[in-house]
Amino acid sequence: MDDVQKLLIMVLKRGDDHLDVELIHCSMCTNFLMSCKCIRELLVGSIWLDMSTLSVWCSYIHRLCIENNTTNVYGILEPTFLNIVGDAGKKSDQRISQSKCKKYIQHKLQNEKKECQLLPFNHVGHWQLIILCPKINTVVVICSLHWKLNPIMEKIVSSVFTVDQMANGNRKNNTVWLYPQARKQYNSNDCGYYVMKNMLDIVTAKITDSWMEVFNDPKELTAEEMYELRLRWSTYFLELLEG
Repeated sequence: MDDVQKLLIMVLKRGDDHLDVELIHCSMCTNFLMSCKCIRELLVGSIWLDMSTLSVWCSYIHRLCIENNTTNVYGILEPTFLNIVGDAGKKSDQRISQSKCKKYIQHKLQNEKKECQLLPFNHVGHWQLIILCPKINTVVVICSLHWKLNPIMEKIVSSVFTVDQMANGNRKNNTVWLYPQARKQYNSNDCGYYVMKNMLDIVTAKITDSWMEVFNDPKELTAEEMYELRLRWSTYFLELLEG
């Protein structure tokens, strides 16, 4: 059996339990519990990926950066701290205020000084990847439906990025926004996998620029690519459980 099958058998036996693991990508991500239900949804495929699933993936991507000696290049933001309250102001238990989101991004930019900050962002059930590149004054939004960024988050990112650029001596405020025509999904559930794949490709290929040229392939992910993502996630999660 591979690790997808091993983990699936484990969570089927655990029912509705939650598994306690320690994530390494964000110091504020403590007391993390992963639902067996969300793990099953990842492993069987064709189901929208939960916020916690992407949190584990962020931890895995951070570990890859450690192994590749690129922690000075890439910062990984925790998606739960980007899960903003929407236009109507209806706040669920898992959503944070726009001001807290703004402070979180600002803190990461000011204190980490990375070439690229990767922000897995979910709005109304759709995952997108935002990439902040302070050194080249560029914001990249990679979306598997080729949509623009939600206006609320666009305003937050623009405000934080402008302040950071001015603090670093760039007073022209000529930020470049890029929307590459990247890999495209053809159903309503796979957006999380595309964010996972894009994050993986960025850190393994050490991409820091030329975004429009690199992410210029609109074909959908193959079944093999989707399974590889599940396998990587499963292998890493099993390692976390082993401590």
